[in-house]
Amino acid sequence: MNSGKNFSRVEVELSWSEALRYCRLHHTDLADLQSMNSVRSVGALYSLTSSTHAWIGLFFDVRVQGLSWSSGSAFSAPVWSSLPVFKEGLCATLYSISVFPSLGAASCTAQKPFICYYDPAVGHRIFTEPALGPTTSPKPAVVTIGQQTFLRFAREVTWRAALLYCRSHHTDLADLQLVTDEADKEALKSITSETEAWIGLYFNSASGALSWSSGLGASIPTWLQVPEFGTGLCAGLRTYARYSPRVYSLVCSALKPFICFYDPSIGHGESTALPPGFHAPSSEVAVEPTLRPTAAPGGTGSQRGTAPGTQAPALSSARRPESEETAAAAASGQLFGILKADFSIPALTDPEDMKDHFLREIQEVLKLTLGHEQFRLKWVGFEVNKK
Repeated sequence: MNSGKNFSRVEVELSWSEALRYCRLHHTDLADLQSMNSVRSVGALYSLTSSTHAWIGLFFDVRVQGLSWSSGSAFSAPVWSSLPVFKEGLCATLYSISVFPSLGAASCTAQKPFICYYDPAVGHRIFTEPALGPTTSPKPAVVTIGQQTFLRFAREVTWRAALLYCRSHHTDLADLQLVTDEADKEALKSITSETEAWIGLYFNSASGALSWSSGLGASIPTWLQVPEFGTGLCAGLRTYARYSPRVYSLVCSALKPFICFYDPSIGHGESTALPPGFHAPSSEVAVEPTLRPTAAPGGTGSQRGTAPGTQAPALSSARRPESEETAAAAASGQLFGILKADFSIPALTDPEDMKDHFLREIQEVLKLTLGHEQFRLKWVGFEVNKK
């Protein structure tokens, strides 16, 4: 403990960004040593250091072209250690080879143990978007429809994390209730791709129907061709070949790009409260997503169908221990499973139009494999892998 803050070293080796997410979920942040401006105060951390470098919250911020603390504290050069050379992609470590801690620098993607701190005056910073930039992120694709601006981000996050980011920086996850005519749909198509991107539509387990996270209404344009949804499923928007954008049901804890919208008549959403009836699985883990360019339409594809034996909630509990899943299945009187199948299809064929064909093929295979027909399939969704 130092200055009312509790510091903890975690021996699990993670990248700097993953360590940051872990610390914000279970503590307050990666270690902020800015207030430790004396040799004596930093010496208190000696018991948490070794010759093995451990991440702390200091990193090279590309926005300011200098060093920043992930906690948001203003950085000034420490008196207790010399600074190594920092540049884009480097984050700070703390280590000791004698009797006193020193600062080091390493690639932010390297796997290392890390030091968190907990400040009771701040508490946990769960799912907050880090105000930092250890690497340069791609700019979002933007389109304006009416008075609303839609922004697609290639950063892959869970639906919940996307919601909180959109509310902090824009209005909310994309609400498409006002996108109605052909010109609007074509404009929206310009920022979509073959990779699903989260929008604000989700299954409301309280009402048993779909809802918009913005709370601005309940209408769903028919052109979205909404498939069947269930608890734990959220909507992704994608475009395949020459077709118009449509909605696909996805497990809310999946990592996907996302589309925010900003409405100047509403402003920033700001609320961190989850929307009514949103099923937030306890197993959802916050990790720093990877960045990748938005995929371009075209080419041939390999389609992957997913069909669980009962309702979708089983998907959100996939990380539970096997014994827990077995107990849950026994309690409900039903066994369930998740089945994935690969199919090759022509480039200009929309997989959604072949759903019934895929299910029939899967059903025939299961009949032969199981030797009976006492099962039920429910289509959840697919992903396209270009070859």
